[in-house]
Amino acid sequence: MICPHCHASLDDKATFCPHCGSDKETGWSEGSEFSDLETPDYDEIVENEFGKKKANPIAIAAAVIVALAFIAAMVLH
Repeated sequence: MICPHCHASLDDKATFCPHCGSDKETGWSEGSEFSDLETPDYDEIVENEFGKKKANPIAIAAAVIVALAFIAAMVLH
């Protein structure tokens, strides 16, 4: 069987076209095609699921201490 909308080859028992999305119920109608889907933004999905990332104050303090220790070691060396 051939899809009357996009002319893709279909299985004889197909109820919809996997290429364009047209189906028997809509009469293989125009406007059912699969086109230019926008891919979701990963960061937006993570934010929606888990909320915004919060800065860890202990990690920030540790990074500052390590940076100051490194600077002190460079100056005193």
